[in-house]
Amino acid sequence: VKVDVRRMSTASAGSSGSFVIGARHGYARRTALRSSPGRRRLSTCAGKLSQRKTRGYRGLSVVAEQHGISLEDARALFSKRFCKGSGVHLELQETPTGRGLVATAPVAPGDVLITVPWREAIHVLEDGYSDGDDLRLALELLHVLDDGDEDGYIDGEYDARVKSWRKYRPMLPVSTGAAAFWCVDNIRELQFPEAVEKTLTQRAEFMAGAMRHSNDSRTKKKIMWALQQVHSRSFSVMTPRGRARCLVPYVDLFNHRPESPKEARMTDELLQRALRKAFTRGSEEGINDGEWASAEPWQVVGPDPEDPENWEESAVFQMRSIWAYEPGEEVFITYGHETSAELLMSYGFFPDPNDGEFVKVYENVQDLIDDDRFMDEELNSPALQMEKEQFMWSMLAVEAPLAIRPGGVRESAHLLSALRVVHARENQLAAMRDDDVPRIGHSTFVWTEGDEPCGMWDPDRFLSCFFDESCDSDEWLWDDDDARDRDATDRAALVQACTRCEEILRDDFATTLEEDQVMLDEIEEAIRGLSPEEADEDPEGHLEYVAALRYRMSVKRILRDFISECKRAYGVEAEAWKAEPEFEYIE
Repeated sequence: VKVDVRRMSTASAGSSGSFVIGARHGYARRTALRSSPGRRRLSTCAGKLSQRKTRGYRGLSVVAEQHGISLEDARALFSKRFCKGSGVHLELQETPTGRGLVATAPVAPGDVLITVPWREAIHVLEDGYSDGDDLRLALELLHVLDDGDEDGYIDGEYDARVKSWRKYRPMLPVSTGAAAFWCVDNIRELQFPEAVEKTLTQRAEFMAGAMRHSNDSRTKKKIMWALQQVHSRSFSVMTPRGRARCLVPYVDLFNHRPESPKEARMTDELLQRALRKAFTRGSEEGINDGEWASAEPWQVVGPDPEDPENWEESAVFQMRSIWAYEPGEEVFITYGHETSAELLMSYGFFPDPNDGEFVKVYENVQDLIDDDRFMDEELNSPALQMEKEQFMWSMLAVEAPLAIRPGGVRESAHLLSALRVVHARENQLAAMRDDDVPRIGHSTFVWTEGDEPCGMWDPDRFLSCFFDESCDSDEWLWDDDDARDRDATDRAALVQACTRCEEILRDDFATTLEEDQVMLDEIEEAIRGLSPEEADEDPEGHLEYVAALRYRMSVKRILRDFISECKRAYGVEAEAWKAEPEFEYIE
């Protein structure tokens, strides 16, 4: 139901009440906690939820879209447009992820799911304009909805988009729940600095654009509504005129399937195989050469090459399946490798757990290099340090996030492998190579010697037994000094990662996970006490606050679980680092 599938891609601001007063990475950071910050919001939130209408208990897991049409009416519209014999084997239903499209017949990878004439798509060409794509497409959406008449004419000319979108208009949500359109206070309740900063920046951009183009007939509120639709439901697609951003009726009803980097890599391979299969049938389906040479399951296909001026009349927007489905299963697409903060900011929801989530420990390689608190000066000469920097900057996946991922140590192998280089002894750099590690979806630094190239976090190595007194420890003894040194280097990497997680939990969040859980329990209790008549609206954004609360809890759990695993399975704990002298503010 929430479909921004534009191109697949992937100095933090302090959280509310936090500010940086010294060097980075928390060791010289003071957290100015508000006096019971969440508690004040809790009493207000729970109290008002017990007095006013909300969207009900189901909305606690995510910020659900607010629909302006019932499910029955929405299903009727979809069924009328794609009736039996249309070739569309989908049905609109209520699913665990919200309203979604469910298969009514077997679906194979590469099968056509939905086809809509391109003349019904609202679109703008990307790039090269002073206003952003989102804003220009939002204004075009309002132009079609507001300026067209009942006969389908705009400014005296017939436009096929008008009748199509007048019929589809009730399917557009009243609100998508996207965090970029929340009030500032609720955005700050996300707490995690990166999420807060990005969301506030996006909100400011939307607000500025809406104010710049608002007038008496096209208000800022109306433009912000249109921006919500565009930001969560639009596609980026190649056309004969160039790449375009577009809104396509009914195709925007597919929900998102989250994926880990490993799964995303497998999906890309599966999709390309499916598209190559479709390409071989191109002559039968009227698809032009090269039209499916793309990483996207959606395409503009079928423009008449002999009539380039009127290509929009013959072209169609076509969505193909990425995966196989059986009747009764919800059919998904992927919005890209999005973190929970990105999903919440753009679409108003996030899955928990989210296989695509990650929590950055360092912004980039340079940020990691600059954090030299953990370095053993006796083992790192200036020449060796320079060699390590060059080594890290040369890695193939240099842009991959240096982050903790759901699944703990083994799924966070890229961060740990970069830290492995930081703590390597002089003779160990030659014992490393930048090699593909399929289970994390890309390459990273592994050991060239020994049976476990990924070292301590190799999936086939069960170090928990090593620290269990009931195990026979003889089998875990090192074979040689090199193996012992490799494990010592890997343990140092774990210590640094674990310490950074502790610092993030301490310095970047104004509340603890336990405090958040108490707040959530009390809010849920208040919501459970509402009558069915009261559970239909959220006029004051209290459920936005609940979504922010659930988001920051999910981030804290990832960090906490990593720390717990380091201690339980690897015998590693964070080290306490003495803070550098703090700067004082002089008024």
